[in-house]
Amino acid sequence: MSKAQLSAFLIEVEGDAALRQRVEAATDANAVAAIALERGHVFSAATLSRHQRG
Repeated sequence: MSKAQLSAFLIEVEGDAALRQRVEAATDANAVAAIALERGHVFSAATLSRHQRG
């Protein structure tokens, strides 16, 4: 489920310049996960880190 939430959030980030700026300014994966949670997407910082590593 968290992978699906992450994917949905990343699609949302791609389409929203203001959101993209917030994500780019985030200090770490925990901050990105918190931004996502504000928008209703639930995933962990670890899930995001695994995604970034490929």
